[in-house]
Amino acid sequence: MKRTTSCFLKLSLAAVFCGVIPIGAAPTKVDQLVSQKNTEAKTPLKRAGQIDDLTFLRRATVDVIGRIPTSAEVARFQKWPAATRRAKLIDALLADARFADRWTVFFSDLLRVRSNATGGNAFLAYLHKSLEANRPWDVMAREMLSVNGSAGKVPAVGLILGEDVDSMAMAAATSQMFLGVRMQCAQCHNHPTDVWRQRQFYELATYFGKTRRVENQFSQRVYTTEGQETNVLWPPERRKPKVRNAVKPKFPFELEEFAETPSYIKRFEAKRAAGAKALAGGVKGRSLEDLLEGVDTARAFNSETGFGKSVTEEAKAATAALDIEGDLYRQSKQRAELARMVTSPRNRYFARNMANRMWAELIGRGFYEPVDDFQDLLTHRKALAYLADEFVASGYDLKALIRLIMASETYSLAHLDPAMPLPDRLAAEENFTAAITRRMVSEVLYDSIVAAGHLTEYKWPAGANRRTYTERVRVADGSVEGRGPTPLPVASPGTPNMMAPPMGSGGYDLEGQIALDFDELLKSELQKDLASMKMMSDAELAAQQQRQMMAQQNANRPRMRYKYVEVERTVDDNPRFGSTMRMATPAPPAHFLRVFGQPARDSLANIREHIPSMRQQLMMLNGKATHEAARVGPMEPMYQYLGGEKQNIGQAIQLAYMEILTRQPSAAELTFAREVVGTGKPALAGMADLRWALLNSNEFRYIP
Repeated sequence: MKRTTSCFLKLSLAAVFCGVIPIGAAPTKVDQLVSQKNTEAKTPLKRAGQIDDLTFLRRATVDVIGRIPTSAEVARFQKWPAATRRAKLIDALLADARFADRWTVFFSDLLRVRSNATGGNAFLAYLHKSLEANRPWDVMAREMLSVNGSAGKVPAVGLILGEDVDSMAMAAATSQMFLGVRMQCAQCHNHPTDVWRQRQFYELATYFGKTRRVENQFSQRVYTTEGQETNVLWPPERRKPKVRNAVKPKFPFELEEFAETPSYIKRFEAKRAAGAKALAGGVKGRSLEDLLEGVDTARAFNSETGFGKSVTEEAKAATAALDIEGDLYRQSKQRAELARMVTSPRNRYFARNMANRMWAELIGRGFYEPVDDFQDLLTHRKALAYLADEFVASGYDLKALIRLIMASETYSLAHLDPAMPLPDRLAAEENFTAAITRRMVSEVLYDSIVAAGHLTEYKWPAGANRRTYTERVRVADGSVEGRGPTPLPVASPGTPNMMAPPMGSGGYDLEGQIALDFDELLKSELQKDLASMKMMSDAELAAQQQRQMMAQQNANRPRMRYKYVEVERTVDDNPRFGSTMRMATPAPPAHFLRVFGQPARDSLANIREHIPSMRQQLMMLNGKATHEAARVGPMEPMYQYLGGEKQNIGQAIQLAYMEILTRQPSAAELTFAREVVGTGKPALAGMADLRWALLNSNEFRYIP
């Protein structure tokens, strides 16, 4: 589609600077502590005002559920009382089903989740389900650090499997992910710029030194268990010592001691005591009795033993004294002790790390930077300590921490005018007296394009948008080139016909997405095997057997020669897009998500990038998602205003601005947009140009 270049140029230069409407909200405790520190500045800091309600709606919705608000959500928000709508919005967003989707992305970056690693998808599903249930962060961390087993049975083991059950890698990951401290340098030598010694790194690594990775030769499934001897020895091998001895584990981080228990720990202990029943038991694998639980004991094997018990009951009684999985998946006392110390409320590093990371995610920068390298260089020490203490007191409730930050005046600050001198703007942003420029992360940007363009549902009636294209395919030319198997199309249990359906046209879809079923991923291996067998009907089983027979017969046939021909295909060009937040992760290197900064997560140094690039611009200008979002379909609200009895170009333009930028156009923008939509072209084509330009603007990509 030919685009109006002047339209794009004018709109793409839109500033992130937002209109300011002070609302007079009372500063919170964290605001007071930030302001208290800022009074020490040598020169007065510039301070921005508060953003208006619609800007707050857009900022909060993007931050919490990972996409821009819909028109329906805007209307709902505006109906709420002005005095309470922001607090009500925060509560609604934290309760939204997409909360777990968006924050799974955050924790996937933090914990280096990779779907292609052993147990990767099960670990991804574990994080999603934990966030969905709002499980406490310390409980999640203890599970990830301590459990052994297979990913299909104990998905939290995906963390250590993702690090290849390497004790050194896990030591570095534990300190950096959970405590916000980079100790990796100390693996090879004493840290050059910090207090950490090489011996301390080895003492931390020893907690993981007995954990082993085992692959079952029959089922090909991988699990972790605990061995007898540690693989962490001192001195390091590179020194070529004559004798190396096992290192005793020692936690290198100091746990605070108090003459009197602080109030935040008392509140934490009271909260845990009240919910002790819900937290009791911890993580437990399924026993043989669990596997027999669903069997009908009266009908089992249709027989009774000589002692008057059914076979199933006798089996349960016989297995009561056995602990097959406990022996197979031996748990680690050392790692359990490490997990206890890492997550202790007396360990300042643990709560401070998450409080700082969450502040950085929602505000734009942390109280110390980088967020995984604490070196006691804090900008607002008391404010961070307050957030960390409140996080502990809440029972390590992630939603409570997010709510605390979003309720602050600091979160609602506007951007300073871009015309202001750069040193003044930077000083204000570094001291949290003005909003920091933040670009949407790649998953949020993609899902926002989908939301703005109504791409979650079909925009055309079935068959109304058919098109024909030419495709080059390989076919047999009738000649032979010797004997051997001719490749057959692959069919799965879900494809009962004799041949698999033809593959789609074109190359790899750089913007496609296939959602993962997190519930399915968390089923046990036994449940998955049974489910796959149940999916196959008699006809499907017969088809599978027939394919196997054909493959055997084909092995001795002459191999066919092939040629390429061009064929025409007709498709219904009516795409519907899903969320990228439920994809296998990370995406392939050339995918939209990776181009816009999703990290490969192949090392601790690999972080999410927010640097603009030419590839990003080209993908937005020419990409399929942007193109489809710009087109106006007859089944979306916009269509009625662009033709027929209800035609109203002004209302259509206002709707476009609200759906894409969450605001009304200015008078100048409205005049210019009328020229774009109504000059020398059908209104549908003109609106597509306008929407395309809005989607490509800086204002769309950056969080207001």
